[in-house]
Amino acid sequence: MGVHLVKSGDTVWSIANKYGVSPQSIIEANGLLNSVQLFKDWTLFVPLGKKDRMVRENENRAAPGSPRSLSVQRNTLISVVLFWEPAYDNVQVSGYYILRNNIPIGSTPNRVFVDTNIKIGQTYEYKVTAYTSDKIFSGYSNSAKVSITTSTGIIYWSKANQYSGYLKGMDVSFYTPELNWNKIKNDEVKFVYVRAGGSVLNSGYTPDFMAQKHTLGIKSVGLQVGFYYIPYWSNLDYNLDRANVEAEKYADHIFSIMKKVGIIGYGDLLPVLDIEPPLGQIDSGLTGKQIVDWAKVFCDHFKLYTGRTIMIYTNRSFWSEWQVTAEINKLKNLPLWNAEFYEFSNYLKFSDDTPMSFGGWSGWNIWQFTQSAIIGGYTNMDQNWCPSLDLIMPPAKPINLNGFNASKGTVNLSWNRNTEIDIKGYNVYKDGVWISTNINNFITIANLKVGRTYIFKVQALDIFNDVSSTAVINVYISK
Repeated sequence: MGVHLVKSGDTVWSIANKYGVSPQSIIEANGLLNSVQLFKDWTLFVPLGKKDRMVRENENRAAPGSPRSLSVQRNTLISVVLFWEPAYDNVQVSGYYILRNNIPIGSTPNRVFVDTNIKIGQTYEYKVTAYTSDKIFSGYSNSAKVSITTSTGIIYWSKANQYSGYLKGMDVSFYTPELNWNKIKNDEVKFVYVRAGGSVLNSGYTPDFMAQKHTLGIKSVGLQVGFYYIPYWSNLDYNLDRANVEAEKYADHIFSIMKKVGIIGYGDLLPVLDIEPPLGQIDSGLTGKQIVDWAKVFCDHFKLYTGRTIMIYTNRSFWSEWQVTAEINKLKNLPLWNAEFYEFSNYLKFSDDTPMSFGGWSGWNIWQFTQSAIIGGYTNMDQNWCPSLDLIMPPAKPINLNGFNASKGTVNLSWNRNTEIDIKGYNVYKDGVWISTNINNFITIANLKVGRTYIFKVQALDIFNDVSSTAVINVYISK
């Protein structure tokens, strides 16, 4: 396979004659019409012919072998993921060109390619050819065919597909332009995370300039919103004592953002701490233990400052590179937002193509599964799955709190049982002092003074120790 850059006056027939191939082979390789007019600087694929082989022999340049085992690893309504194996030879390959229905659609230095320019109802046939640094091309791989259909058919990522019942979410930052949020909502998105800010080397917390604008748009259409913060993980800016300060700056910022949309609090969803290397930097200069220690101080202080539980965003490869084992992971009891893109399946379970557990976490609350989704007509968007909003929102406030049989030094309290799937119990307070965490939705409280009024409060508590707002009742203890 060769590549020809079209010059003025070139025709399919003159190019075919130059390379010793048939005109029809060039037409088929490039998906051309028989009568097509060629334009200067077009790039055409030229299938191997006699003259092309002789040039290789005379110049002593070896052509790579054809890629093998091309297959469609995953196909959805929005993308097709292709994988293949290299040829069994010693020729150094610089990259691969991908053809769809005999028309070149892209190139990659890797052995995976994601085609997002697809349409429901179409059938596509893919081929791959390898090339060297001298642009010496191999023959074609085998063909791989796929039909894009709304039928469930074979679902490769079975537990996280459109038919699983999982909820669809997305995340945005200053990289994301201003969006039409009605289009996003109409695409069945149920929740959105907004980058609240990051830290700049030696400057600490820095707000994301698009955070307020994104949040106003999200709440204008009634979607649930949460926030994430990305510290600058580097030994050049590591200060364990400053974790508390950063936690408060983050909390104050997201509180102010929500206040401007008329809501008091720290977001509808769990606030997030993003643990990943700075963009374009693999080695942070920190040990895994240093990163975990700083994050633990940050999360604990955020909880004390706001009452809210932090969720951790990271992925298995970061944990592996930093050698964070389950034994040293002090964050494993916090909820997890797992970033494992289906474009790169190294850490997906073969049985169902969902992320493998790591770092002592037994599962995940959100799975960020692609960075190439089409959402609301916008391309290259981050998309996430969540089994239930219960897993990323605080419990609802207990309702119908009642006090009865309030006499002789005792009172019975009851309330409606919460319906969230992750409820652990209820915190009960007397005059502002915690007295019990109860798994039931009722409790008898004794040793009270007759003739006195007590203030009782009840909070719902989930398995991640996130709590609801408080239900309050005043009860007078009679004789």
